[in-house]
Amino acid sequence: MIRTALEGVATRATWLMAGALVAGVIFQPVAAFFRPWILYAIVVILAVAMVQLDTERLRRYARRPVLIAAITVVNIVAAPVFAWLVVTPLGLPPGLEQGLILIAAAPMVSSAIAIAAILGLDAALGVAVLVVSYALVPLTLPALALWLLGLDLNVGFFDLFIRLFSTIAIAAGLAVAIRIWLVPRATLVRNGRAIDGLGVLFVVVFCLGIVDGLQAFAIERPHYVLLTLAATFALNIGLQIFGALLFLRMGRREALTVGLITGNTNLGLVLVTLADTAPPELLLCFVLGQVPMYFLPVVALPVYRRLMRT
Repeated sequence: MIRTALEGVATRATWLMAGALVAGVIFQPVAAFFRPWILYAIVVILAVAMVQLDTERLRRYARRPVLIAAITVVNIVAAPVFAWLVVTPLGLPPGLEQGLILIAAAPMVSSAIAIAAILGLDAALGVAVLVVSYALVPLTLPALALWLLGLDLNVGFFDLFIRLFSTIAIAAGLAVAIRIWLVPRATLVRNGRAIDGLGVLFVVVFCLGIVDGLQAFAIERPHYVLLTLAATFALNIGLQIFGALLFLRMGRREALTVGLITGNTNLGLVLVTLADTAPPELLLCFVLGQVPMYFLPVVALPVYRRLMRT
């Protein structure tokens, strides 16, 4: 019965993720309840994705370091420079402009691996890039913020590195324990769809928690919220196209995966880093920047399937 229910959750994954965002905005006490669980949800989402990972495919990518390095450079260096070139001439409000460029400068979000699995993309490629980009972003993010925006993030390399490394290490430890000691491989394969559903439930928890406080800001400044929402949707789509086009020769499935991880970034990292010093407009950008990640798959699922069939 539980297996059937989880398989049903996996089947409706895109709609549940989008619906959780809407429900969280409408029912703010629910969003406030789930906010403390965001970090735990991120770790579980990544662990669930790693449990089902095609390890042989991951090993093949590990033997192609130049390719992974190139994708990583696009993900955390070329993407923010591209965003800066596009966004700066538009004359957007300062908080929104800074927010959009910092979104592009952040590394891929760990839940993108779960979304890649839902969309039928290459989750192993996502994990390979995740590990490398999280190791390098403590260097690139503060440097790019200072260079492109003149913004000092006031965060040390080791603090940021440990925060990112611990997220990956805990999730990987859980996944290895499950795969090697707790659950037979055949059982994992047989229940793959139900495991996907479990991951989706924790993505729903994350979606509910991130919109805590958004309702009050939207009531007070609705026009600014709509502008920020439109800008973050445009940025997400633009970065996905930018990343996919650069690696189209790899094949459509791989190129779409690169696009997905380029456009969907770890805003929680930047949000936590700047929470004490950033103005409300900048913080709003980081919150709303996560909305496209969980709304776009509703539209993208049939599009990706059609592109990969073609």
